Amino acid sequence: MEGSNVVFIRDTGQENEVTGKDMTRVKEDFVKFINRTGGVVEVNFRAPREELSDAYAFFNGVNDMEGIGINIADSGARWNHYFRGISPMTEDESGSGYKFKITLQIRDAAPR
Repeated sequence: MEGSNVVFIRDTGQENEVTGKDMTRVKEDFVKFINRTGGVVEVNFRAPREELSDAYAFFNGVNDMEGIGINIADSGARWNHYFRGISPMTEDESGSGYKFKITLQIRDAAPR
């Protein structure tokens, strides 16, 4: 059985200048969501470099406060997040691959 994916979609529908795509797809096993206070969601990516390079390029082309849709395992896109930033891609301390994270803000969440 093939694993499911997490798909991130630009709300504007504009193609990314680097990748030429308006979405990116990452295997669900390589993505971890962490809810923070004030409506902040941290999305951590950890995988071999070749699995993350397209996603990293995609997020580098997303603008601050641009809407991001998220579709987890074909459950339907949810459109309640704004893009807030991206960390540099670095080698995982365990030496098993690379990692980076993005920060999203939930729409209509009151900051604390």
